[in-house]
Amino acid sequence: MSSTEQEQTAAAVLADDVLKLHCCAILQLDSDGRVLGGNAGVAAVLGYAAEELRTQPFSLLFSAADSQRGVAEQAVARTLEQGIEQLSLAMVRNDGVRFRASVMMERVSDPAGSRVLVLIRDITEIFQTQKRVREAQEIALRAQRLDAVGKLTLGLSHDFNNLLSVIGNSLDMLSLRRSGDESVRRILDIAHRAVERGTQLTRQMLAFGRGQTLVPQLSRVDDLLTASLEMYRRVCGETIELEIELAADLPPISVDVGQLEAALLNLLSNSRDAMHGVGKVVLCARLETIIVPSGGGERGPFVSICVGDSGPGIQAEIQESVFEPFFTTKSVGDGSGLGLSQVYGFAAQSGGTAMIGTSPLGGAAVSLYFPVVA
Repeated sequence: MSSTEQEQTAAAVLADDVLKLHCCAILQLDSDGRVLGGNAGVAAVLGYAAEELRTQPFSLLFSAADSQRGVAEQAVARTLEQGIEQLSLAMVRNDGVRFRASVMMERVSDPAGSRVLVLIRDITEIFQTQKRVREAQEIALRAQRLDAVGKLTLGLSHDFNNLLSVIGNSLDMLSLRRSGDESVRRILDIAHRAVERGTQLTRQMLAFGRGQTLVPQLSRVDDLLTASLEMYRRVCGETIELEIELAADLPPISVDVGQLEAALLNLLSNSRDAMHGVGKVVLCARLETIIVPSGGGERGPFVSICVGDSGPGIQAEIQESVFEPFFTTKSVGDGSGLGLSQVYGFAAQSGGTAMIGTSPLGGAAVSLYFPVVA
């Protein structure tokens, strides 16, 4: 056999092997974007027999919305013009299921005209893995930023607390000196109240910096929420409808009960203020699997306690900042900006985390996550 015959035989074998490939779908399109033929991978990846797609438009493999936007036609036109096109986009199988596809398109020309070869790979699993990695990285970066701010806040709050102690002791000594001047007494009372307010702010800063002392105990969330439900209703007020949703058989968590109640009262108060006293609040608890805040991207079981309302919600562009100290959306003088940072610090010190999102009611939803006790 001559070398030319050997080359022709090898080329024929190669072409036959390509047609038998199942790991990827290979389509041949004419210059109008209609299918001329395909390999065995068309059935494996797209769910069609190659003969079913013959003469069909390439747009058949896309959703109705993408077809209306001309995604397929534009891709074919760019390939014919530029020679090659590489895409990562959503496609639709024969059974209607969407999947993430890696699409490589190349122009092939001969005297008969130009055609387009399309190689399609299902990368849904890879895409989902990359998405989970990105989410884990974002959570880790956010936690690192808040941790750095927390350490700074912790140091400042200790120094601030020492200064307040000196000021408070000095005011106490001045108060012991009897004076008939009523104006002096009023000034001392104002100064004492300022010190008390400063002490309260310091405690909130310590909570965010995880410098507070927690007394965790093994607890069941459904029992805690049910026992305090009446108190939660009083905080919301008569014009706000409070609904509680508890998943069945929630596992126990280790948590400081007093701090948990304080955190939930804080969140309920925020919801009440955001709705100006009229609306609906849902307090729910369920078991969720999330990325472990202190882990390397692994996931674990957490009990989630969420407060969602029907208020105006929080804009997406500021959601990452709401847990930072002194950040507030309230008017000047209406809030210290330490409420949510205190809630986040408590959840983080308890081995969990806090997240903010959108409630099914349309408003804000703040979720506290506590690790399940084995």
